[in-house]
Amino acid sequence: MVATGLSEVPRLSALMTRGIQNGVEGLRMMEGHEATTLEPELQCFIKALWSPSSGIVDSHSLMLSLVGEAESHGTTFSYNTAVIGGRIEGNQIQIHVFESNVIASWNGSSELDSELILIPKVVVNSAGLSAPAIAKRMKGLPDGIIPASHYACGCYFTLSNTKSPFKHLIYPIPEVGGLGVHVSLDLNGQIKFGPDVEWIKGIDDIPSFLNM
Repeated sequence: MVATGLSEVPRLSALMTRGIQNGVEGLRMMEGHEATTLEPELQCFIKALWSPSSGIVDSHSLMLSLVGEAESHGTTFSYNTAVIGGRIEGNQIQIHVFESNVIASWNGSSELDSELILIPKVVVNSAGLSAPAIAKRMKGLPDGIIPASHYACGCYFTLSNTKSPFKHLIYPIPEVGGLGVHVSLDLNGQIKFGPDVEWIKGIDDIPSFLNM
């Protein structure tokens, strides 16, 4: 992680402190010339935070591994199932679900058949962009604890037909709305730059780059 000006050094130091508190090993503050020794194409005149334990993973293989581990501990998965809402009654949470193919043909107003009600001990709303909408469909959940939705989109650009100028992940100081435009590598060594941040009105808002 690179500081591009003296004003960013305190934030870089704060991130290092937070990383140490979170158990990240090997964190070290570097002078600019040390960083450019590791990455000759990098312009770093101030300081950089070096994290030798940071890296990338094969997300698909990781998820398969987590599924296998969960199933070995007795977890039941309900695939191709869509959550349409739920209810909170006392200490009990009910989740109302349907098969995805039923939802695909639903007009949004008619009665649905074959509804299944799940009563889990814990619910984690990890529905991505749809998470706020699902939370609002939970009867008994106070509106005041549902976070407001702020949507943004961004673009990545890949570098092709040439050897990557970098060997490590390179990040700027995080900015409002994201991590800033950074350099990342995939498992095949393909390099990409991004993302930028463009605030949009909603999930269906068309990004400006599509109109270029």
